[in-house]
Amino acid sequence: MSKQRVISEAKLKAVDEIAGLCDKYKVIGLVKMSKIGSSKISELRSKLRGTALIRMAKKSIIQRAFEKVKGKPGLPKLGERFTEKIGPSALIFTDLPALKIRSILDQSKATTRAKIGEKVDKDVIVPAGNTKIPPGPVISELQGVGLPTKLQDGMIWVQKETIVVKAGQSVDSKVAAVLARLNIEPIEVLLDLYAAFENGDVLDKDILKINVEAFKSQILAAQSNALKLSIEAGLVTPMNAKIVIQRAFSKAKALAMKLPILIPEFMKEYIAKAQTEALAVNKKATKNE
Repeated sequence: MSKQRVISEAKLKAVDEIAGLCDKYKVIGLVKMSKIGSSKISELRSKLRGTALIRMAKKSIIQRAFEKVKGKPGLPKLGERFTEKIGPSALIFTDLPALKIRSILDQSKATTRAKIGEKVDKDVIVPAGNTKIPPGPVISELQGVGLPTKLQDGMIWVQKETIVVKAGQSVDSKVAAVLARLNIEPIEVLLDLYAAFENGDVLDKDILKINVEAFKSQILAAQSNALKLSIEAGLVTPMNAKIVIQRAFSKAKALAMKLPILIPEFMKEYIAKAQTEALAVNKKATKNE
C-alpha cells in the first residue's frame, strides 16, 4: 500500500509541475523525441537554455495537467495531438512565438551515431584523409565497407571521399562499426515541434512549417506591386498619396517649363534653364568662329 501511495504522490506532483509551467509560459508545444538519446537531449537542452524549457512526461499526466489549467481554455486539445503514431514526445515551454521557436529548434540540430538497421535520409560520406588509426586488422574493416586505404606516416589514410550508405538505405553492422570507429555521426537529430498551443489555438505542423522569411518577402513583393499598380491607375490611397502628389508635381513642373509664361514659384528653375541654354548658345557660337 505504501508503495502505491508513493507512486500516486509522484504522479500528482508531476501533474502540478506541468500545470504550473502551462500557467507560466505563453506557448506550450509537443516535440518528437525519436532517435534522440539522453546525452543528445542534454546537449539540446543546453542550446535552448534561457529560450525554452523541455519536460518529459507520460501522456496521461500531460492530459491531466492540461485539464487542470483554467486560464488556457482549449489546451486539452493539444494533448489530443500526442498519439502513439507520433512516437516518443516531450513538452516544450517558451514565451517566444511558436513559429520563432520552431525556427530555433530547426537550427539547433545535433548529430548522433547511426544504429544498425537505421535508414538514412541522405548519403553517408567518409571524407578522405588521416583516420589517426595505426595499421592493424582495422584496415580490412575499412576496406570491407568500400573505403580505399593507404599507409602514410604510420597511420591509415582514406584515399578519397567515399559514400558508404546511400540516402534511403539502411546501415548494416559493418558500416555502423566503421562509422563508430571513425567517430562519424551521420544522423541528424532535432526536437521536431509538431503541435503548439498559442493564444488559445492549437497550431499543427503545416502551419508551424511556414517559412516566415519567405512569407515576409512575398508580402513585401505583393505590397510593392500593388503600390505600383495603384499609382499607374491613378488611384489615390493613404499609402501612395505622397508619391502620387510628387509625381503630379514633377509632371506639372515639366509642363510649366515649356509654357510661354512665368510662374513665380519656378523662378529659380527658369533662371537655371536660361543660363544652361545661354552657355550652350555661347559654346556653339565660339565653335563656329
